[in-house]
Amino acid sequence: MTKAATTCGIPWRLENGGCAALPLPPDDTIARVARAHITGLLPALGLSGQDVDDITLMVSELATNVLQHAMPGDGPSGAELWVYQRTSACGRDELVVKAFDTLRAWRPQAPAGPMLEHGRGLEIIELLTRGRWGHHPSRSRLRTPAVRGKATWFALPLPRTGRRRRHVWRTDERLATKDLHALLVQRGIHDLEPGDELGASVISGPGDLTVWCESATFRWCAPSGESGKLPVADITEVCEELVRLWESMHD
Repeated sequence: MTKAATTCGIPWRLENGGCAALPLPPDDTIARVARAHITGLLPALGLSGQDVDDITLMVSELATNVLQHAMPGDGPSGAELWVYQRTSACGRDELVVKAFDTLRAWRPQAPAGPMLEHGRGLEIIELLTRGRWGHHPSRSRLRTPAVRGKATWFALPLPRTGRRRRHVWRTDERLATKDLHALLVQRGIHDLEPGDELGASVISGPGDLTVWCESATFRWCAPSGESGKLPVADITEVCEELVRLWESMHD
């Protein structure tokens, strides 16, 4: 499913993974553009005015951090903003916001203070999310072919409300596995192939990174021993986790 919604003249791309993805400009308008587009998505989520203000502030800080600390000297190249919903560890829906950039490395922290090198922006995110933020290796969504980089993210719980709807994914294991494989191919990961193993739908490939889909649930295991499981409805987050693991395996 492809759908476009326009805010301030720039389209959001709602991909098959249920993730809104926006290219960010290579100049000091980056924070303003990011703010304008996030506010266009938030009304449907049933958030309070304070939550909207907090998220808008944090998105602005993420974008500013990309501009100041995560880009080549000639300006941002390939920066993207991603927004989607996922299920938290306690079973609540939460909003995830990620800023992707093409600088692979995370700059080391300044010895005088954990947030000093990045300015106050990430400290604000730390406080408002109560530590629900981080960064990880990733691949772009909007460029073909996809490019390597990293994503800096934060997450906030969403209120329980009947107004908010999430995309309902196909729960048939074979079809869900095909959907996930297609999302991985879009991110430039072509070495994982779908198959069957003892009646379960499987995606596997070099390095023993394997994904099973049974009872409308994805389970995965990496060569490092890291494993996880999420419902089919969280296919966006499953894809993000697999891209992160794949990139970590190929550092």
